[in-house]
Amino acid sequence: MLSCLLFKAQAQQISLTDHYYINPSLYNPAAVGYNNLFEAYLIRNEKFRDFDGGHIFHAFTLGTGLKNGKYGIGINLSNTNIGIFNRTQSDFAYSYRIKINSQHFLRLGLSAGISDLRLNLSRTNADMNDELLLASHYNNTEFIANIGAYYTNKNLTIGLAIPQLINRSNLTKYDGEDLYRQSRHYLLSASYEIPIRSIKDLSFVPNFMMRYVNNTPLQYDVNALLKLKNKGWFSVNYRNKYAIGLNIGVNALKNFKVGYSYNVNTQNTAHISASNHELLIGYSFLKKSNKDKNVQTEELKYLKDILEEKYNKINQLEKKLEKYAEDSRLNDQDRDGVLNEYDICPNTPPFYTVDERGCSLDTDGDGIVDSEDMCPEKAGSIINNGCPELTEKRIVLDKKLQNLFFEFGKASMTQLSKEKADKIIEIMREHQDYVLKLHGHTDDIGSAKLNRELAYKRLNTIHNYLIHNSIPETRIIILPHGENSPLVENTNAKSRAFNRRVYLEMFSYEEYLDVD
Repeated sequence: MLSCLLFKAQAQQISLTDHYYINPSLYNPAAVGYNNLFEAYLIRNEKFRDFDGGHIFHAFTLGTGLKNGKYGIGINLSNTNIGIFNRTQSDFAYSYRIKINSQHFLRLGLSAGISDLRLNLSRTNADMNDELLLASHYNNTEFIANIGAYYTNKNLTIGLAIPQLINRSNLTKYDGEDLYRQSRHYLLSASYEIPIRSIKDLSFVPNFMMRYVNNTPLQYDVNALLKLKNKGWFSVNYRNKYAIGLNIGVNALKNFKVGYSYNVNTQNTAHISASNHELLIGYSFLKKSNKDKNVQTEELKYLKDILEEKYNKINQLEKKLEKYAEDSRLNDQDRDGVLNEYDICPNTPPFYTVDERGCSLDTDGDGIVDSEDMCPEKAGSIINNGCPELTEKRIVLDKKLQNLFFEFGKASMTQLSKEKADKIIEIMREHQDYVLKLHGHTDDIGSAKLNRELAYKRLNTIHNYLIHNSIPETRIIILPHGENSPLVENTNAKSRAFNRRVYLEMFSYEEYLDVD
């Protein structure tokens, strides 16, 4: 009490937590909904737990992304108790995503609410004649607002948050002098995920957090995190001039997370209370994915645009035909473009291709007029619509090129599959008469409908890759099979990997000549 009367002390007021890289919206409102999940987190942090009046912090956050993560909303509830000080905050957060390009995004966030700050002097053991103890407690409730920015790309995240931006909540004595005032803070965070290629789904993520308050020492954290996708994490933490610690977390269920951190004090007070603890519980609520719906919408829009273009062409042709019919009705009886006075074949069907005499053309001389001949420049048969009969000849491919494999649940090509596809493209370019049949297959995990759709997506990936490399669409045939016709029986992970493939067949077609 005497020290408070003699001078003003300044220090950081935002609680130091260990799981901010798991739940970044705890500090930064711009991170609300950044991963487009509906998530809830509960945190309990204890510092100096062996010391009477030690620090206890509780926080509950609830947030979700809207419209595929373009917007984010959430609520934050927290309570901090340090001896005679007690602060309770409640705020609503909103974030908005700005798309820089397909892989770079910047989110801006704002949160606003109320802060209730109390000083309970009834818990002190001091001279009751002290003027500060004339009242048993002091309290003040004020409006608070925080802002933040959060940049993300495939591996990098950078966050800047300013808690207590306009919060001037304070405790004032009866004579108007401030006992305690909350100050503006500045928090800078960054992390970068580095995949470890030798171990599937494992990555190394260094994290950094820096905190600054005016007239106080700069404080920073450094974390070395190992993250196993959908399984859990483990990290070693260093907080300068304060503590070192360990953090471990697991995904106990598909949507349930539990994390625990233990810090050892490195300050001079370590002999009083050497350990700090933090517990995190998180749950991700299932959201109905709009991905399939969006894909279907895009496909329907694409088909609608094609049909609209076709109908427009049909309408234009109909108008031209109507005009032509009107102009030639009196002078061209059969409407073949040859006037009646020069037409020696006046009864040819309308709009047939005719010569200058008005008679139907038969360019290849196979007895089928050009207007009914599907191959007017090659002699053919009536059975084959005027085209010569073709024989199908299968081209033997190297076994290594017959299958392009895919990762589980994915339709994107692997590097090895691209290398195989490039060799197929070389063969197709060298032999312009070759036709390629693509058979799409999956393993047996999932429903038959979803597997057939996945097979179709994989076929489209390769189909588009071939077209992008100048292989005509008319030389590619796609056949989705789904989980039917597996290469090997689906018994384990290894056998299923062999069935996640697109099988390639190559053919050439030759004219069949009937020699008498």
